[in-house]
Amino acid sequence: MTARVEGYSKMNNDQKDNVPLTVLIIEDHPDQRDLLAIVLQREGYRVITAANGVEALEKLETENVQIALSDIMMPKMDGFELIKRIRSNAALKSIYLILITARIQEGDRVRGLDLGADDYITKPFSFSELLARIRVGSRVVQYQQHLEYQTQVDSLTGLFNRRAFEKKIHEEFERSKRYHNPLSLLILDIDNFKMINDTYGHHGGDAALVKISETFRDKTRQSDFPSRYGGEEFVLVLPETDQESAFQVASKIHEAIRSCSFGTTARPFTLTVSIGVSSSSVKFYSDWRELLDDADRALYVAKNSGKDRIELWESEKKTSPIQTSAHP
Repeated sequence: MTARVEGYSKMNNDQKDNVPLTVLIIEDHPDQRDLLAIVLQREGYRVITAANGVEALEKLETENVQIALSDIMMPKMDGFELIKRIRSNAALKSIYLILITARIQEGDRVRGLDLGADDYITKPFSFSELLARIRVGSRVVQYQQHLEYQTQVDSLTGLFNRRAFEKKIHEEFERSKRYHNPLSLLILDIDNFKMINDTYGHHGGDAALVKISETFRDKTRQSDFPSRYGGEEFVLVLPETDQESAFQVASKIHEAIRSCSFGTTARPFTLTVSIGVSSSSVKFYSDWRELLDDADRALYVAKNSGKDRIELWESEKKTSPIQTSAHP
């Protein structure tokens, strides 16, 4: 074995996240690959393995990997070529790459770093050193995730913002096509919101937006993706959800908001919302923007049909009134 099992200890609790990071080990020697996997799993990481660069790229297509630990000398595709492939893929650019090399020449290390590796470790190595380098990578990854999260969250409501929504719906649309699962979308707009701002001030309007956001979160599943689209408009991505189920979700949100009391004890008020629903379960879509456009059209129908209602969109016209929800 080229790695020495000595002097390493388990990470402190404050070094671990609630959600374990995923480490991909790329190593062509089965014994070394398995030993590395055991050590990292004991440290609380989620571990997947690959025997070469080709297999690693296949794993990266389906797995959400944060740290990759790769040997250089491998059959089919070596570590240098693997780095180039990973760094040329925008979806994989944030992976923290650590090279494992038996080469002692400075030129090899420089080449690996120039190609995009974040760190390297030379064989033979101790697991203490390897784990320390992986912890450095973990901190970098977690900081990057924190920064990315901040760019995707609406500062007022805490929901995801429009940028995050567009990224998510694109991902879910592609997944829906690949696995032939339905995808539904809700667009919600607060009725007469300008009047609320004019009457209760922007502070009252902001408080209403926050409370609606909380209702949005309370009435959705963990797999759903609620976002503030802009102003008084919200969107909800519903993966693996057909039109009927999407309508049920919309009804729960609609009723919950309608029963809420907003404002202060001295100046309470109620408000209503209009919701447009589109779903790939009742219409074929070639692009997620078409799904969004149809939900927006359904919302437009709801707004122009008296507001405080839900409208579904199927083809070139809204569904029959029996499938909508409205209050007198």
